[in-house]
Parts: sequence; C-alpha cells; structure tokens
Amino acid sequence: MFRQKTTYLLLWLLMDVSCKPKQYTAPSMPDIGSLGNEVGHAIIIPSTLHGLATASGEKYDSTRYTGAHKTLPFGTKVLVTHTLNGKTVTVKIIDRGLAGSGQVIALSKAAALKLDTTKVISMPVRIRYQE
Repeated sequence: MFRQKTTYLLLWLLMDVSCKPKQYTAPSMPDIGSLGNEVGHAIIIPSTLHGLATASGEKYDSTRYTGAHKTLPFGTKVLVTHTLNGKTVTVKIIDRGLAGSGQVIALSKAAALKLDTTKVISMPVRIRYQE
C-alpha cells in the first residue's frame, strides 16, 4: 500500500514539473538605469483601434512603438524583451488596459513586428523600466 502511494506521488510530481512552461531569458539586455522588472506575456493591440483616443489623450498609431500598461505612468519608456528570441524594443506607455492574467503589457503592431512576432495572440516577455 505504501509503495503504491509513493509511486503515485512520484508520478504526480513528475507530471507537475514536466507540464509547466519553461521561462527563457534573453541572452543580453541593454542597461537603462534603475530598473523595475516584470515577467509575463504581451499581447498585440488590434489595428482596428488605429486613430482612436487612448487613456493618455494621444491617438493610437499602430505604426509607432507604443504600449498599454495597467499602472505605469503615461510617457514611461519600457524596454520589452521577447524571451524566446532575445529581440528587444523600447515602447512609450500611452494607454491603460489588459484584462487577462499574466499579461504585463499590450504592444502596438509596429512594436510586435520589431520583436519578430505578429501572428500570435500572446508572447512571453520581460519588461524593464526606470522607476
């Protein structure tokens, strides 16, 4: 009985560890001074919102390097690193948003292109910003 429980426990632990997604870190990240860090997923802001007003009052332009964050002040420059391919882009926060759990930033289409990603809904990223 004890041996059977131990076997099930080991199998459960093995399944738990093997099913968790791996976190990748970019090989190098530029230094931008005193930093705050967040790790999670980025989503792409739909192009259908192009030209509409954002929470900061600016109009959303999908061709500029901009983003939306829950709490960072408008105008904050954020270094976004795609953790799977190491590509980076610096975006300016101009809007609020994000409803999903694990999402740390929403990016314009231009920023997503710079990260070499446009055909996915969500991508793993690390964001860094001056506090």
